[in-house]
Amino acid sequence: MLSALHAEFQKAHRRHDLAICLVVPVVVFLWTGRLTSNDPEELANAYSALLYALPVLNAILMPVVMALLASRLWDIEVKGSTTKLLYTLQSRRSLFAAKAAFGIGEVVLMVALEMGAAVLLGCTQHYTEALPVGQLFYLGGCTLAVDVMLYLSELLLMLAWENPLPALCVSIVGALVGLFSAFMPPIVSYFVPWGYFVPLSSYEVAVWDQETHTVLYGTRPFNWGLLAFTAALAAVLFAAVWRMMRDKEV
Repeated sequence: MLSALHAEFQKAHRRHDLAICLVVPVVVFLWTGRLTSNDPEELANAYSALLYALPVLNAILMPVVMALLASRLWDIEVKGSTTKLLYTLQSRRSLFAAKAAFGIGEVVLMVALEMGAAVLLGCTQHYTEALPVGQLFYLGGCTLAVDVMLYLSELLLMLAWENPLPALCVSIVGALVGLFSAFMPPIVSYFVPWGYFVPLSSYEVAVWDQETHTVLYGTRPFNWGLLAFTAALAAVLFAAVWRMMRDKEV
């Protein structure tokens, strides 16, 4: 297992996968940094605005980013037609375990950097609102659960087609549908897994003053039911990926 994981790390180093993991927090930092001005009223509400905006931004970016990670994880095997050779050199179980562990590790790194970018943004722009630590950890857990679920679904498509194009197309369409569902009634968003970032969010607009353009944010209870369903869906996809890799003829 350790040797297989080391091999995946070497492949990722040559593919420069770390650059993809760094893109998301950089985009988050630059994009959300423009949402807050130096107005004292906005700074006093800045973390709420940030944690409200992050799920929408994730719904746009993450489906495509997860498809990129999944396709690159299996890229060398497809382009080099080395799957049959790999299966003679190591067991399918060890290959699957290494790829799953490494891919999920990349997702964990990306989410941790994104949450760190949110805290860094508050420090650099001198937010006066107290950092809602509990809300930040909840958002990080929800983002991780949805990201892993999307990553495993894209990896399943990659294994089924052995071509990154279908996975990328599905992710792009999923991002558009997920973003659209964010502005529909909540019941609609439950049927669009690509957009689960938004219904899992605990922040909502409580007051919107059109004349003064003032927004006040409120919180709603954590959506533990949908989070548990997302984790269960990720587990089902994990088992489906393993079964496909185990039974796939090469």
